[in-house]
Amino acid sequence: MMYWFKKIWNGETDGLTAAALIIGASSLASRLLGLVRDRVLAGTFGASTSLDAYYAAFRLPDTVYNLIILGAISAGFIPVFTDYLESRGKEQAAKLAGQVLTIVGACLAVASALVAVFAPVLLPPIVPGFDAETLAKTIDLTRVMSISPVFLGLSAVIGGVMQSMKRYVGFALAPVFYNLGIIGGAVFLAPTYGIMGAAIGVVIGAGLHFLIQASTLHTFPLGRLPWPSFSSAGVRKIIALMGPRTAALGVSQVNLVFLLAIATTIEPGAVSVFNLATNLQMFPVGLVGISFAIAAFPALSRAHAVEDDDGYRSALSSATRKILFLIIPAMAVFILLRAQIVRLALGDGQFNWNDTIRTVDTLAWFAVSLVAQSLIPLLARAFYALQDTWTPFWISIASEVVLIFFAFTLREPFGVMGLAMAFSASAIVQCVLLGFFLRRMFGQLGKGESLISAYKTSIATVALCSAAFPVRQWLGTVYDLQTTWQVALQTGGTLLAGGIAFFVTAWLVRSPELVEFRMAAAKRLFKKTVLAEGTEEASGMAKSR
Repeated sequence: MMYWFKKIWNGETDGLTAAALIIGASSLASRLLGLVRDRVLAGTFGASTSLDAYYAAFRLPDTVYNLIILGAISAGFIPVFTDYLESRGKEQAAKLAGQVLTIVGACLAVASALVAVFAPVLLPPIVPGFDAETLAKTIDLTRVMSISPVFLGLSAVIGGVMQSMKRYVGFALAPVFYNLGIIGGAVFLAPTYGIMGAAIGVVIGAGLHFLIQASTLHTFPLGRLPWPSFSSAGVRKIIALMGPRTAALGVSQVNLVFLLAIATTIEPGAVSVFNLATNLQMFPVGLVGISFAIAAFPALSRAHAVEDDDGYRSALSSATRKILFLIIPAMAVFILLRAQIVRLALGDGQFNWNDTIRTVDTLAWFAVSLVAQSLIPLLARAFYALQDTWTPFWISIASEVVLIFFAFTLREPFGVMGLAMAFSASAIVQCVLLGFFLRRMFGQLGKGESLISAYKTSIATVALCSAAFPVRQWLGTVYDLQTTWQVALQTGGTLLAGGIAFFVTAWLVRSPELVEFRMAAAKRLFKKTVLAEGTEEASGMAKSR
């Protein structure tokens, strides 16, 4: 058992589909735990001002993390680190990783301290609709949560190293433990400390996220960490690449602050409804879109580093087709079963029927843009792999203008649902522009495989809806749908009928993605893997230190 565990934990994963399956499986576990987390929070606090304060308190710590980390890792660190591995060897790559790790740790520690100190000044303009009591609670929660970006940032650097080396298991499992920490805080600390217990759980989860990632470092010894310094050419290149990405993230954070500010002025609980609906629709986006984008990014970066244009096109086309194969039917399911999804995920305790209806209506408009939201992470990384971070930045500016326009226009007649409409319109515009300019800059990206795949998947999705809708309606007459089990039976029966129709139709139209997923799963489960020479010895050395 221990031998098998080491093989899985330390082994490299070859192939886009196998890597995405690992990330996707762990993402599924994490997303399911996320649903448990939201159910516990919603059931304990309802769509209340306390839960509004909890979600609002994420804004400043998340901004620190996004601006310092996401730009550096996705747009800068992974492409440069991969280039070092390919051209300069493991020793120089390890030295670069150590330099980045100390810089990130120092920057995040300072930024998080500033957030904690200046929260009373920074928060009032962000949450103008909160009363004095809710604002004070948000400030206290923000100060506690400001610790979490330090752990998450260090973890992200280590995760970037592991992704570049095709070691995905620790990286994929870290979010699972992050959610476990939050759930633990909500279950065991909230009865005593109220919503503050959930905030403490966020910090515990961030610490677990870091520890899981750090446990993989024995396969890539960093040596003695240097003092923070910007003198390295690699570090300076990362900073140059991350500049436009950080600027784009800054625009995105301004947008999120804008949406939060509007939500606080709509009605009590609007912030909670918007965030709960966002988390639900992020389930398929994270499971499919982000998983494949993460898995494809090292391959795209590596292909560009060795000037393999065909390999770049192949990796991008393969990831796009697989995302479409999974997300198009998922979008149909979310629209068809949106009420059932909300009731099963959140309908408990203090989360009443009015909260449910508001969340269902908001989720419906989020679902409209699931395909676009799932393709955006991949298309953006396709630019980053080419070390072009400016084009996605300008596109993000354009999409944010669209969002702000529609948010102002739709807020009054539609309330929180109007914010979801604006969000979806912005995502669709961003996806279309990314695809257009990527094709314009790089040229022909394939031989039409993605369009053919989308066509076949759409046919199978029509079959899914044709089978699922009447079953959903019929089961609604069989059960009065007053209990969780009755809603679950209706949902399960609908998914079973739709799923059978989808996969049978996909097989009849000879969808290549269906075959690839089956073969990748079988290969991962049943293929005998041999440990790379020296792995056991390296592990032993790591343990002896």
